[in-house]
Amino acid sequence: MTSNTNSRPFSKIIIAGAGPSGLLLALLLAQHGIPTIVLEAWSWLDTRLRAVQYGVPATRLFRRAGLLEDFRDASIPKFPTICWRRSADGEKLAEIDMSLVEGEEDRMTVLALGEIIQIMYKHCIDPKKSKGLIDIRFNHRVTGTGQDSGKAWVDVEIGKEDDEKKHERLDADYVVGCDGAGSAVRKSLFGHDWPGQTFDCRFMVQNVYYDGFEKHGWEGGNYMVDNDHWGLIARRGHGGLWRVTYGDPVPGLTDEEYLARRPWHFKNMLPGNPDPDQYRIEHNNIYNIHNRCADTFKVGRILLAADAAHICNPMGGYGCMTACLDVGGLADCFMGYYDGLASEEILETYATVRREIFLKYVDARSIKNLDRVAKSDPWTVADTDPFFGIIKELNRDPAEMKRFLMKVSSIEHDFTQYYDKSSATNNPANGAAKGTSHDAGVEGIEAEVALHTEAV
Repeated sequence: MTSNTNSRPFSKIIIAGAGPSGLLLALLLAQHGIPTIVLEAWSWLDTRLRAVQYGVPATRLFRRAGLLEDFRDASIPKFPTICWRRSADGEKLAEIDMSLVEGEEDRMTVLALGEIIQIMYKHCIDPKKSKGLIDIRFNHRVTGTGQDSGKAWVDVEIGKEDDEKKHERLDADYVVGCDGAGSAVRKSLFGHDWPGQTFDCRFMVQNVYYDGFEKHGWEGGNYMVDNDHWGLIARRGHGGLWRVTYGDPVPGLTDEEYLARRPWHFKNMLPGNPDPDQYRIEHNNIYNIHNRCADTFKVGRILLAADAAHICNPMGGYGCMTACLDVGGLADCFMGYYDGLASEEILETYATVRREIFLKYVDARSIKNLDRVAKSDPWTVADTDPFFGIIKELNRDPAEMKRFLMKVSSIEHDFTQYYDKSSATNNPANGAAKGTSHDAGVEGIEAEVALHTEAV
């Protein structure tokens, strides 16, 4: 992009959170010559068990950021299917042949989020990839924010957990909260008010080695449909490693009590109904699941993105993908404003549009996905749920299914359309989807299928 002005409207952005959203935003901005300071409360990168698969919209953004090649090198070579199974007998209820897009550059990415964060971090500290414009500071816990007409600031507590802490105030032109569901930036704006709901279950995530998956012919991603034993079982990586996730529907237990119930869930979900001595669990994570959204994603010079702004349950994997699209869109808005191709108003547009997309598409459909696996009748849902009807219809025409899998999504939005076109004649394609949430995605049940296959 070329600038039409001799001076820039801003010079520095503070990003709270060195998770995937914060690092991706910093990298995109640095590649455009915009400096950032990234503040991370912890002493290390957060590599706990979370997302594994990322759909086409996120993959397009990874390619744009120069990350995709490294992600592909670290990931498993193939992810042939996505299917829905009845937990009671393992019977497939519906299936999508992902081999149809095997040769597409922007096909789904399969790699644990912990590994993705580490690759992002390496790019951020590589002076050739980040132009030396990213300053990542660990052990910097944001405790408050503020602003006036000319700048925004964060108050930070600096020091490792057991060290004596010191306190500083850091200022910049803008502050962006990418600090996750427990966002200190969001809390500084709204307190603990975060509209939405917390579901009455605990979500159990674990990496598992079990040779029964191969013996029984399981591959790819397998959504498990059952009122007691629902979840997602997916091939995770090399060497026979799988990710088994499920929701325990009994609320109010201790973590130890939930772990004691795990063999019962595994026996009812895994092929071959194995006992604990037949599989090996390497890591696990336990957490509550929510669907929530802030009232606004922008207050003056302070903005929210990704999980700091909104969060949804993991059935369908919309959380990480929506987060990526937030920061990709926000990066485009900052770039356009920085280059004089748009006014500061474009930041308001970001906040309005991305919130609307979450509420209109992601929130409602992620809840439908959760209900489909956890509340449907597993013996009749294949015939009664229109979602499965659309999949069966698309399966009749492989070419149409391939087109459908690679299409522009209703949760993407091209913010460069708000640039001053007379100033953007030399603007190279930036990799953003050219559709919008209003006119590019399909509607209704068909859109729900599209989102689901993009964000498994």
